[in-house]
Formats: sequence, C-alpha cells, structure tokens
Amino acid sequence: MTHVQGVGPGSVLGGRYAVTLRTSEGAHHERWRANDHTLEREVVLVCFPAGASVAAAALDAARRAAGIEDPRLVRVLDVGTDQGVGFIVEEPLTGAAPLSHLLQGGGLSPDEVRRITGEAATALDKATHRGLHHLALTPSAVLRMPDGAVKVRGLATEAALTDADQLSDERASRADAVGLVKIAYAALTGRWPMVAVDNGLIPAGSSVGLEAAPTIVGGVAAPSEIAVGVPNDLDLICRMTLGSGRRGPVSPGDLALQIAPWPSEMATSDGATGMRLRGRDDRGSAETTRVMPSLGAGAGAAAAGAAGAAGVAGGAAGDGTDTLFFDRLPDDRSDRSVGSSTSAASASSAASSERLQSGIAAASAAATAAAGVAGAIGDRVGSFARAAADKAAARAAERRAFREGDDDYDDDFAGERIGLVDALDEAPATRLEPPVPVFGREAPEAPSGTQSRIALAIVGALVVVALVIGISNVMKIGKHDGVAAPAVTVTKTRTPTSSGAPSATTTAPPSTTQAPPAAAVSVVAGTGFDPEDGTESDQTVKLTYDGNPGTEWRSRWYGTPTFNGKKDGVGVLLDLSAPTTVKQVQLVLGAPQDVTVYATDSASTDSLTGAQTIGSKQNASGTVVITAPATLKPASKIIVLVTKAAPAEAANHYRAQISEVTVR
Repeated sequence: MTHVQGVGPGSVLGGRYAVTLRTSEGAHHERWRANDHTLEREVVLVCFPAGASVAAAALDAARRAAGIEDPRLVRVLDVGTDQGVGFIVEEPLTGAAPLSHLLQGGGLSPDEVRRITGEAATALDKATHRGLHHLALTPSAVLRMPDGAVKVRGLATEAALTDADQLSDERASRADAVGLVKIAYAALTGRWPMVAVDNGLIPAGSSVGLEAAPTIVGGVAAPSEIAVGVPNDLDLICRMTLGSGRRGPVSPGDLALQIAPWPSEMATSDGATGMRLRGRDDRGSAETTRVMPSLGAGAGAAAAGAAGAAGVAGGAAGDGTDTLFFDRLPDDRSDRSVGSSTSAASASSAASSERLQSGIAAASAAATAAAGVAGAIGDRVGSFARAAADKAAARAAERRAFREGDDDYDDDFAGERIGLVDALDEAPATRLEPPVPVFGREAPEAPSGTQSRIALAIVGALVVVALVIGISNVMKIGKHDGVAAPAVTVTKTRTPTSSGAPSATTTAPPSTTQAPPAAAVSVVAGTGFDPEDGTESDQTVKLTYDGNPGTEWRSRWYGTPTFNGKKDGVGVLLDLSAPTTVKQVQLVLGAPQDVTVYATDSASTDSLTGAQTIGSKQNASGTVVITAPATLKPASKIIVLVTKAAPAEAANHYRAQISEVTVR
C-alpha cells in the first residue's frame, strides 16, 4: 500500500474538509475522518491519487451513487479533486460497527443474519434499477448502527477503485447476490467462504480478517455443518450458491424474496440458545453473541454441536473419554480453566461444608440451564441436553447423601463434570429428520394400472395415425397435384379504319406486378434510451442490428410492465448511415409488448423533444412492420421505445426485449 501523497492529519481538501484520522486503507485509496468547516459537521473522506487509472471511474461512480436515496445506503455528500488528490465525501457513521468486527467472536443469531442480509439486499436491489452495483461486498462493507439500522457503504465506488466493475448488468447482479450469500454465510458461522462461483466467473476473493471456511469437493462446508440452529432455507441457499454449478439467487432482489420475511428490529437473543443477550457482564468484559466450539471426531463432534447450543464447550478428558464442562459458575470460582483436575480436600470441615453447598448450587443451576436450553432447541438436540441435566441432578443427590455420613468430604468441582458416555446412555434414541427443502416440489403420485393402460392406448393410437399420414405422403411423391394455370384468352375484333381496311387488336390480361420494396438503410451505431437517466443496457444495443434475430437486446428488469410507474418506457436510439426519409420500420420482438417508433436528429438519450412519430403497435410480437406517414421529414436517427414490457425469466420480472430492427 502506497499512502496517498498530500493527505494527513491537518490537511484541508476542497477548501473545507480538514483531515483528522485515517480509519482504513485499500489497494488504491484510504478512508479518513474529517471535519467540514463549512457546515460544521463530521464527515468521512475516501481519498485516492487524482492521476490514478481508477480515479475518473471512481468519481463518476460516486456522482451516480449520490442520486440514489435510500436510508440503508451510505450517502455520498460531495466529490472533487484538490492538489492532485481525488476525494469522495460520505456521511459519518458515528457508533457504527462493521460486520467484520461483530463476527470476531463468532456467528450472529439466525434472525439477525436474516435481517442484515435482507436489508442489504433490498438496498442493492434499488440501486440495480438505476444500473449501479457494488461488486466488492465483504463484511467490512456492511455496518450495523447502534439502533440496529443496517448500512451498506461503497456502492459502485468500491468496484471502481478496485477496477472490478467490468461486468455486464446481468453478471453484476448475480455477483452482488453471491456476495450477499457469502456475507450471510460468514454471519452464521463466523468464517469467510473463499470459493469461486459460477465456474470461476465470480472469483473467490481475498481474506477479510476472518478464519477461512472449510472447503469440500465443489465448494465449502454447509453452515449447518459448522454452526448450530441454522435455518433450513438459509442453509440451502448457501449450499446452492457456494457449491458447484450456477444455482441460487440471480440478483439481490431475488435473494430478498427468498429469505423474506425478516424481523424489523435488531435481535435481542441468541437464536441458537434462546438466551437473552447482555451487553457487558459485571466484570466489564464484552460478551459476544455466540462462541462456536471446535468440532471433534465421532461422538466428540455430536457433543460439540449440543454443547454449543446449551452454552457448554466440548473437549477430550485426560483418560480419553469425551467430557462436558460448564464453562462458568455463579460464584467467584467461575474463572477456573476447563478441564482442570479436582482439588484436594480442605483442612477445615466448616470451609468444606460451605464449598460443598456452593457446588450443589452450581450443579442445580447448571441442570436448570441445560433443561431450559433443551426445551428451546427442540427434540433434535434436546434429548442430549436433558440427559446431561438429569445426570447432573442425580450426581448432586448422591453427593448430598455421601456428605451426610462424612463431614470431611470436599469437592471443589461438584456439579461441574458430566461424562459424555453416561449422558448418551440415558438419552432417548431420537431419529433426526432430514431438513425440509424450501425450493423442491412435492413428487407426483405414481399412476395406477388403469391410468397407465389408458395412456399407452392413447400413445399407440397417435403412433398409428402418424404412420398412416406418413405413408400417404410418401406415396404422393412424384405426382403433380397442382391446379393448371388458366389459359390466356385472346380476342380479335375488327373495327373500321379510315382506309377501310380491317385491323386486329389483342386484349391482354392486366399486369399484377407490384413496385419493389424500399431498400434497407444501414444502422451504424446505437445506445440505450431511458427518459429517467439516459442509460439502459448500452452494451447489448448492437444485437438489435447485427442481422441475427436469434440475439436480442434486453433492458434491466422491473417489477411491473409499466416500469414501476416511474418512466414512460425504455428502448434504443439507433444512428442511421445518412439522413433518410424513413418509409417503414420492421421490428422482431421476442414477446408481446407495446412499442412506438420515432425519427429524430437529436443525440439525447433521455428526451423525445423534437422527435417525429413514425407509428406504434400494441401487444405486438414476432415480426412487426410499422409504416411511416407521408409527411415524415428526413432524420438521421430513430428511437424504438417499448412502453409496456414483456414478462421475463421469473415472477414479477419484466423487461423490454428487441431482437432486430430494420429501417427502410
């Protein structure tokens, strides 16, 4: 990393922004806190060399991002250059915690993961409708405010600064959807999935300060294999998106629909245990939402999963037997390390009695906690927790009976240790149900014998009919079955002439030859036409005049056929080879749409001012011919505007779709 020259504490950019403290660094930029002397407020500056190759793209991306108003997107307040430094001014986020910091102690609760992912996906979906994408989503790009509000920073600008914005609109939407799924995976497990998606079209990315997720053949381990209490739908979305193949959500909006609904407020309890979260304990140490245990082999792995849900940690005892230890007691002995050996008996019988009473209280509290957690998690994991609690209560009763006959008995760790084998012996056998698929459909019932025979009979009849028709057509090969052309009748009449000599005239049938069609005018260039912002899938406009009806230009997708009610339509602006008096325009449309064609000399991509109307068609599809009026004046460009879009690839998805445009 090369520091941005000319930027440091005390520097003033743009004549008003006084730099105070650097907060982060990137490959081409730095993020600084600053004070706006004009408005007397704190701001954030993203600084980079004005002469860098990415500077112009970053400033342009910031200007476009500033036009999107959404409370979940970090606002861009100003852009500019000063003394060889380019800068972007963002709103301050006082007290905000990046997701990368929240995950240092482990994953979040499933409800909170669903809420954060859903809010971020909804914000990026709104930006997608304006042609903007993030393309650099990491846990550092998603922040949670003190009141629980979710913020996404770096829309379009992070991609421009990292030179990662060279993707088509469709691939960019998919890349953002994959980035959001990776964030959800990290929020569930506390680990970052460094895996390429879509056969390498979306790269794996780099480390983000979290432990890498374990990899398997075709992707990464599912969240449910690392963390407990993972909902089925989030687990399946992560499996499909981060596994082999090209599956999962195609856009942020698609992901938001799949995981909805989510809570409107920040979660106040750990979704895995149902225990209410506390900000800090009485010792002043911060508590994380959930600390994930390490996974062992065999029974140790099963114990670790149940222990992570019940608030205990699994480990291997010194004698080779897996043992569970409650990691915290309610008295001053809670800081003893897990797995320590039993202390020696006390010399004083009074002290022994006092410590024994504390141990019994600890055992009772541990048993109550285990039983309560077991009820919250359910039968799948609860049978083990209940067995552990019952065993702890039984051991406490035995120690009480033993103490009554021996005043010198002492055990500093009474109630802390439960053997895993003992707990499993008393746990009822519970068959784990497979996760319910959220995208699968119910398999149809097998047809009965009668239905099968009827179906075979119908198929056989159709085969016989097809065979008869085929034989009949083969026998007609070589035979002429057309109608003979009518003979031309020639009528001879004699009329007197001035010389008295008769003359013959011949009456011929009238001519049926029509005038040849007008020659086609070549289209030499084109761009997208959008009355709202002037850009609409510009990179694929050339498919409308490539001479191949099998390819087509498609707009961004919208939620309604009328483009969400925000614009009159979208389309393409095509440049003709020379000013031409257009006679007709032939369109090839892939789906039923309403379309209007204009002739113009203006190069504007967002205004119809001065355009002449050639004609329009409603609910038109296939090959459509629009004839121009005789009063049309010569023009050098035409506009094909779709005013009602056609259904696209999914429900509530509509796009303008034009395959070919021919001008005559």
